[in-house]
Amino acid sequence: MLIAAQRLGPVRAVPIESEKVETMQPFVDRHLCKSAHLMSDKHGSYLKIGKQFAEHYHVNDSRREYSRGDVHSNTAESFSSLLERARIGVFHYISPKHLNRYLSELEFRWERRVAEKNANKSGKQKTVMKSIPIIDMIVILIMRFSGFFLRRTRAWGVVDVAFN
Repeated sequence: MLIAAQRLGPVRAVPIESEKVETMQPFVDRHLCKSAHLMSDKHGSYLKIGKQFAEHYHVNDSRREYSRGDVHSNTAESFSSLLERARIGVFHYISPKHLNRYLSELEFRWERRVAEKNANKSGKQKTVMKSIPIIDMIVILIMRFSGFFLRRTRAWGVVDVAFN
């Protein structure tokens, strides 16, 4: 699986057949801006892909280097962890055939969070991601779908969705 995550922003994830540059390149071209500052682990394909970007920083996980100052891949790792927790606690089994659907649902959940700054006991600032309150989600849904309605058949089946 290939994950592209913007810090405090959206995430995109896709299943990939291999970790070769040729396999990853279409995803990279579609979802990443070449002026971005790419951060990854030290995988060979990432090093080649990173040359296409304004900046590319990497950490060496195999040498237990998980972060170096502001350089880390923890945002993508966090999404991967969310997928694993969902597999264990919600989905129980993830079919490779439907992996895109599972990833889309988790992307949806990921992007409906807000950053909240907290100070820990030593006073160091920490960003914690919290779910958007349910009432705010309802307002977003109402605003997004205002003017839409379902057309029904006589048996109350849905014919189509129309904009009023």
